[in-house]
Amino acid sequence: MVTRAVLVASVLCACSDEVVVSPVIEGPVDDNDASAFPELDEIIMTVAHEGNERDLVSASFSRGEQIAITGAPFGDDLVIHMTGFRGASNVAYGRTCAFHVDAKNAPPTPHLFFSRSVKFANLGVTPIDRLRGGAVSYLGTALILGGDAHGLDVSTVQRYDPLSGALVNVGEIDARNGAVHALVGASPPRVVVIGGQVGGVGAAYLELVDPTRRVERVDDLQAPIPRIGLTATSLTDGRVIVVGGNVPGGPPVGVISELALGTGVDVRTLRAVLAHPRTGHTATRLGDDLGAPVLVAGGLDAIGQPVSIAELFKPLAEELADPLKFAPRMLIPRSRHQAVRMPDGSVLIVGGVDAGGTPITTLERFTLDAGFVSAGDMPETAGITDSTVTQLADGRILITGGRTTTNTITNTAFIVRLDPLDDSVDIVPTDRLAVPRANHQAARLCDGTILITGGTAGRAVAERYNPSPAGRR
Repeated sequence: MVTRAVLVASVLCACSDEVVVSPVIEGPVDDNDASAFPELDEIIMTVAHEGNERDLVSASFSRGEQIAITGAPFGDDLVIHMTGFRGASNVAYGRTCAFHVDAKNAPPTPHLFFSRSVKFANLGVTPIDRLRGGAVSYLGTALILGGDAHGLDVSTVQRYDPLSGALVNVGEIDARNGAVHALVGASPPRVVVIGGQVGGVGAAYLELVDPTRRVERVDDLQAPIPRIGLTATSLTDGRVIVVGGNVPGGPPVGVISELALGTGVDVRTLRAVLAHPRTGHTATRLGDDLGAPVLVAGGLDAIGQPVSIAELFKPLAEELADPLKFAPRMLIPRSRHQAVRMPDGSVLIVGGVDAGGTPITTLERFTLDAGFVSAGDMPETAGITDSTVTQLADGRILITGGRTTTNTITNTAFIVRLDPLDDSVDIVPTDRLAVPRANHQAARLCDGTILITGGTAGRAVAERYNPSPAGRR
């Protein structure tokens, strides 16, 4: 379903001509459960500056009325919000990504995805079939890359752009297994593909992906990183910190490397070395300020046992915290887990397996003051391994799909949040995926929706989760 609404945006000066911006209002495709139309009684459409709670203009429309509002100013960060009601209940929402309107240039045609709130919606586009790999949020779009399908590594990079609603191929990377991805540089950043293996041999080169340019392979590296099981963490200044992992067939290493993007790619091995070499761990930045430390947690040691002791890397000093002063232990040492920073700066540890390969349902929460503490248990129907863990615009966490404790691929999804009253962690179910998925990909788009792709036995349509409007101004 695609419809059109009309927004008339004009400069506040009375002598200026009006400029008509006609957003394309998109909705779910062949998905009556997520579709908002035709059951709405009222629609409220507003225009605001991105991130601002104050509406510049607002208008209400009853069923059957043409949607057209006037009087919005010119600006370079405008957003259209659209809210649908049944009676007094807010049941549907959508917003555009930020767009620019001025008197000299042709007006844009922004896309607005509108569906029932807290629902997964079928998009009607079918990405390349892939397991594993990743989806990287890139300038409001999603870059989907890497992974494998039917025993073969996938080389095609795809980009989903909510500004146009299009899924396109943007290039080819070398087909390799076990690589990691991160944003490097700024204005604009690029996606760097690091490590992995080809034919059982570690990839000693990097690749840089930029949808507006070409995929660039960089072979001549002063300090190659031919490892698997490593992590790549983007810092706020555009650098990337690469931690641990192992050369295929070799033991874990404690090496920490830094990538920086200038006229070329500068890769150097830092003096700091993990006290506990590991592979299959997580590395999570503890804040957005310059120099925020990176928590290294979990993973496997040289004899295949989970590492219980976490370490803390300090990017500005390029050193690790003194292990005699900082050595917090996970309650349940694990690997194949995921870690995500919560709004208060704590880190939530989700899923993974223990020393015997048993899935771990216990959530752990890390803070610098308290170390690791229990944060409750995952529901019985939740994916414990091979799920996606994505932060929503309001700081809550969306967990989708994965494998349950019985190794069943599931279509369940859950929302994790901090309880504002007692600071505990709450986990509640939300809408289910259209199909069960594991080893799939997820990325947040510039309108606050979450794109879900891959993770199925064959090709399946992409899905888009529409969270509540909270945090999406």
